Amino acid sequence: MRIRVLSSLLAAVFTLVVLVTPVYAALSSKDVEKELMCQCGCTMVVNVCDCETANQIREKIAGFINQGQSKDQIVGYFVSQYGEKMRSAPSKKGFNLVAWVMPFAAVVAGGTGLFFILKTWTRRGKSGGVEEGLIPVPRVSEEEAEEYRDRLAEELKQFKEEGSR
Repeated sequence: MRIRVLSSLLAAVFTLVVLVTPVYAALSSKDVEKELMCQCGCTMVVNVCDCETANQIREKIAGFINQGQSKDQIVGYFVSQYGEKMRSAPSKKGFNLVAWVMPFAAVVAGGTGLFFILKTWTRRGKSGGVEEGLIPVPRVSEEEAEEYRDRLAEELKQFKEEGSR
């Protein structure tokens, strides 16, 4: 009994230590380079660009990492030096949040609009569209309809007898 309680307590303490202890991943230069745009005019991310400007930025990044700065601090430094154009993606704050939200909002709005348009079209299709004037159909009496059926039957019979030429 004591062993179960002790092992349960030990497992709980171990779990608590694992959950509470932060996991520090070593910050690599590539992690920061992906966040920054090269300023040589090529419009490429620093980790892809192979120009002298990108090499200078890489050297600065390596120096900041050796000083123990975090990714946010390093990116913040470059943004303060060059402005928001240095970021490879807009920040998720303030007006820049629109750049993140608008594509999803546009897809939702377009999907909703398409849903209602298709719903309207299917309703018109079920009613035949005759009432709304979409398909002009002349009204004929039953006698005229019978006359047309007889004429059609005669022409089909004649066509079968003569065959196609």
